[in-house]
Amino acid sequence: MAYEDLLKSVEESAREKEIELRKNQAASVDVIKTRAKKQAGEIRQAHINDATRALTTERNKLLYLTKAENKEQVIRVRETAFERAFSEAEVRLKDLRSDPDYPAVFEKLLKEALHALGDAAFVLHVDQRDTVLCKKILSLLHLSPEIRPDLVTEGGMVASLPDNSVVISNTAESRMQRAKELKRKEVHAILTME
Repeated sequence: MAYEDLLKSVEESAREKEIELRKNQAASVDVIKTRAKKQAGEIRQAHINDATRALTTERNKLLYLTKAENKEQVIRVRETAFERAFSEAEVRLKDLRSDPDYPAVFEKLLKEALHALGDAAFVLHVDQRDTVLCKKILSLLHLSPEIRPDLVTEGGMVASLPDNSVVISNTAESRMQRAKELKRKEVHAILTME
């Protein structure tokens, strides 16, 4: 019986050892699983953070590009409207000479040009269609400069010193161009304030 008791004792000891090893193994597996879950969570969170940063960066980039495109589009639309308005004004200039107020407009343009030249002798360059009107206004102003009907214009004149050292262009077209440049600057200033 001692042999059997010994075997029984060894078996019980082996079973206890096996149970203990299984418990230790289960505890180790639980520790490893917990550690693995924690690491997986950290890795997942790091990926989520990276993806969030990438999405935020991409969103900001797209917002910036969209705002820039919208601003360019607004500028193009305003520029088109600006150009259209001046194109319509240029079409209206074609009828300037037939306007009943044209003689007064011509006189005003002439006086502005003469004021810019001062008291010096001058030459007037006009469109052939304005020669009679120009002579009439000069007569009323008691002036008799040389008149050269060598322009083609929708209205107005060019006044110059005889040596062309000073030239004052006061044609409808030159006035329109100056107004366009001035208004373009104003529009640009408005656009850059936004």
